[in-house]
Amino acid sequence: MSPWRLRQIARQITQGAIIAYPTDTIWGLGCHPLLQQSVLEIQRIKRRSTRKALILLASQLEQLLPYIEPDNRHLHLLSIPSPTVRPVTWLVKASKHCPHWLTGNSDKVAVRLTDRCQIDLLCKAMQAPLVSTSANISGRKTIRNSLQAHKHFQPSVDYIIEGFATAKTQASEIRDLQTGKIIRS
Repeated sequence: MSPWRLRQIARQITQGAIIAYPTDTIWGLGCHPLLQQSVLEIQRIKRRSTRKALILLASQLEQLLPYIEPDNRHLHLLSIPSPTVRPVTWLVKASKHCPHWLTGNSDKVAVRLTDRCQIDLLCKAMQAPLVSTSANISGRKTIRNSLQAHKHFQPSVDYIIEGFATAKTQASEIRDLQTGKIIRS
C-alpha cells in the first residue's frame, strides 16, 4: 500500500473509521483512541466487554505521553527492544487525560511501541497512537490474513489493510511497567 493511501486512511481514522490490520504480533482491529464511538463499535463487533482494556500502538513514545503517567525510573523500558522473542505490551499508570474506554476497569493503560511500517506511517499521519485489539470475536481464534478479515469483518470495518502480521499466531507478552511482572507470557 502506498504511503499516500496510508495517509488517506489515517485521515479517515481521525474521523471515526475502524480498520482491520496486521500488527507486529497478530491481526488487530483499530481506531483513534479519543473517539469513544469508534472504540465502542470495535467492542460491539468483537462482542467484547467494555470492562476490558485495549492496547495503544504507537511509533514514537511522544504519541503515548498524553495517555500515561509512568514512573520516570521505568519510562526508558518502553522503548527498549523486547527481551523476548515477541514484542512486549506494557501496562502503565493511565494519565488523568486517558479516556476510561481505553482502560476498562483499570487505572492502567496497555501500550506498545512498534516499528511496523504501516502502523508507523498511520500513527505519524494521525499524530496519535492507534487502538489495537485482536481481530476476532471474543473467545474465538484471531484472524490470520486479509482474506479472513474480509470474510469475518466486512462490512463492519471501514478499511482492511493488506499484509501479514509479523508473529502471525502469538499475541504480545504483557508486563507491568512498574513491577516487571509478566501478566501474559
